[in-house]
Amino acid sequence: MYKEDDINKLLEITSRAGAMMLKNGAEIYRVEDTVERIIRSIYDASDIDVFATFNALMYSFNVDGKTYANVKRVKNRGNNLIVVDRVNSFSRKFCNHELTLDEALIELDNIRNTTIIDPKIAIIGAVLASTAFPILVNPKDPIFLDLPVTFLVSLLTFLVYRNIEKKMYGYFIDNFVAGIMVSFLTLMIGKFFGGFNTANVIISSMMPYVPGFILTNSIRDLMSGDATSGLVGLTMSLFISLALAIGVAVPITIL
Repeated sequence: MYKEDDINKLLEITSRAGAMMLKNGAEIYRVEDTVERIIRSIYDASDIDVFATFNALMYSFNVDGKTYANVKRVKNRGNNLIVVDRVNSFSRKFCNHELTLDEALIELDNIRNTTIIDPKIAIIGAVLASTAFPILVNPKDPIFLDLPVTFLVSLLTFLVYRNIEKKMYGYFIDNFVAGIMVSFLTLMIGKFFGGFNTANVIISSMMPYVPGFILTNSIRDLMSGDATSGLVGLTMSLFISLALAIGVAVPITIL
């Protein structure tokens, strides 16, 4: 017989580990596999069922004839792959019995608290990715004035985007505002300073918001047979792209 308190701790460990992976961009099959391995590593469990979707984790298992189940809701998703990597490493250590249940809970708390992305690093990464893109768009004959303009536009846009994101209006509004800012700032700079390619600047400044990560994961989920999550990811990618396109078109139409 197993202690009820230990099983409750196991439920908490699996919920935290699975939710952290799901929240930070892990594929559905990886989340399900990790949760199942953690459960199997401690108890002689049977009838293990794990079901993860785009923003929810559900699982159940049987120990000594008693069924245990848990549900975890993930409201916001990101793409912090450092968290996914560290939770993967944690699950391997846990499955090798290198951690007790209490130590596992502490380890997961440490992962959550030490993998928060510094806002300054996020801003620097977004701006550098945008600023370097004009050269990739036109490598044979680059317009070097595109670089400082893209730097300025992407910096101001990302600062506004971060503030809008904190208001939690939803990803459609966030990306719609980002599209408006990119287009508006580029057109305003173009009215006073010439010599740069407006299209290159707009395209480059939008790079941090393009849903490539979500699209890639959704296709991977579809290929793995996770139709629900795959279709949700594809739909979300479509709406993000639509929001960006509409946002960019508004200032161009008005101005």
